[in-house]
Amino acid sequence: MHTPMTDAAAAALADEDLKARLARTDWETDPLYLPDEQVFRLFHQTRDAGDKGRMNLFAGALCARILGRARGFAVRSGIYPGVIGDLDDASQELGQFVWDRLQKSPTDAQHAERAFGQLFERRSYDFQRRLLAKKRKLQVSFDDPKQFPEDEDPDKTIREVSALRESTSPAESFEKKQRYREAVKRLQAMLTQNEYAVFVMLHEDEMMVKDIAKALGVSVRTINTYKNQAMAKIAKEFSDDIERS
Repeated sequence: MHTPMTDAAAAALADEDLKARLARTDWETDPLYLPDEQVFRLFHQTRDAGDKGRMNLFAGALCARILGRARGFAVRSGIYPGVIGDLDDASQELGQFVWDRLQKSPTDAQHAERAFGQLFERRSYDFQRRLLAKKRKLQVSFDDPKQFPEDEDPDKTIREVSALRESTSPAESFEKKQRYREAVKRLQAMLTQNEYAVFVMLHEDEMMVKDIAKALGVSVRTINTYKNQAMAKIAKEFSDDIERS
């Protein structure tokens, strides 16, 4: 068990040394890793002192760590893909919710300085409850389309955003989305929730095994187990397809 660096010692680090410390990711065994609680405390201290350069260093590290936690929670809780179909969008929305709470609630900020992970989990569950409540409310509204004026039509908004994002024709876009949905359903059917989460974070988000372990709150060995199990099932499934063809 290593002795953590004090806040004063961390604050006294030169910029380059501090950047190197903040870039470290092995929270389990690396003695040079700065815990989230400490980074958050130092962010507050530099903000209060008006040191914008240092404040931005800590803010950047915090945002990256919050997004990592948000990815893990979004998958574990089923927010992705059950409520929000894009993992980046789910992570961004959850991360922004937690960040806003940290900035607006002194009680939450004090809690995060002592137990950042615990505070994050609690606010993440708040986000999930609000999201589900909003989804239920929208479902009731969809059952009565007259409740939506033309300029508040949710489908219209989705169509406009999709049109801005898509460079392909509507037919090509539809076919691509159909294939993607079918692939996702197939993977979800053959893999456990944990195996699917690890597979997505490894191959779609290109995250490192140790970062996935931190995001999901388990050991690196556990992540490797999920990865190997997932790959074995996928290999068998696709080999069966090849044989049938």
